[in-house]
Amino acid sequence: MLLAYLPKFLRNVLQADRAPTIAEPAVNLPAVEEPALEAPTAESAEETVMQTVLQKVRPYSMVPDSGIEFLIRSVQSLFDQQIEGDFVECGVWKGGCAAAIKLAELALQPDSQRLLHLFDSYEGLPPVQPIDGPMAAGWQQAVDSPWYFDNCAASLEVVQQNFAQLGLLDARVQFYKGWFETTVPEFVKRYPETKIAILRLDGDWYESTKVCLENLYPLVSEKGIIIIDDYYAWDGCAVAVHEYLGKHGLNHRIRSIPDFSSAYIIKQAHREA
Repeated sequence: MLLAYLPKFLRNVLQADRAPTIAEPAVNLPAVEEPALEAPTAESAEETVMQTVLQKVRPYSMVPDSGIEFLIRSVQSLFDQQIEGDFVECGVWKGGCAAAIKLAELALQPDSQRLLHLFDSYEGLPPVQPIDGPMAAGWQQAVDSPWYFDNCAASLEVVQQNFAQLGLLDARVQFYKGWFETTVPEFVKRYPETKIAILRLDGDWYESTKVCLENLYPLVSEKGIIIIDDYYAWDGCAVAVHEYLGKHGLNHRIRSIPDFSSAYIIKQAHREA
């Protein structure tokens, strides 16, 4: 009788070695329902991507987690809305934010063929001008401060090495070394048909922000995202943004990324209900 309770493969083994006996009555055991496995939700999948990317890029970025999380969600939003364009960052430092964009792209849409364009002097920031404000001048003079970060200098070789360690260094990542006033207009002249989905500006000062907006904003796709990292940090950056929007009569709202770490604009011709 107990034989009926054994797994089938054990019953077969035991029955092979025993002599024929009177057939045992069948025993109808109650079915045992196994707990159903919950399918992963979109929210849990997104959180997994978020935490994986954050862990990988933290060593290479000064941006708080909220800013990097916003980048990841921006990439997801662009895919969801099918907004065309490449990714552009002006002001790269060690490549953390750029790597976050690339990692998010690979996780969310592995077959994506968008380019990532990275502009930087790879030598640090240019000198502060009066329009950038006294706080900016004080920061650049405080060379012994733990927040100086060697004037935000990181060589091209260091950035490329970081990308290689993350498995991100390929032909779709393009580097442009030099001051924005030279490299950015040259890029637009050479690739005037480029479309930009995310434009991330992290050049700190007035002139850097101004030249990037003047040359790259026209290439941003409708409903593309412009992130201004230093909008709340430095006076000159905010002035450059206000001047550009006013000069061109743009009605865009300047919005805050959580924790006021930076600001962003959605390029949209008109407000939608």
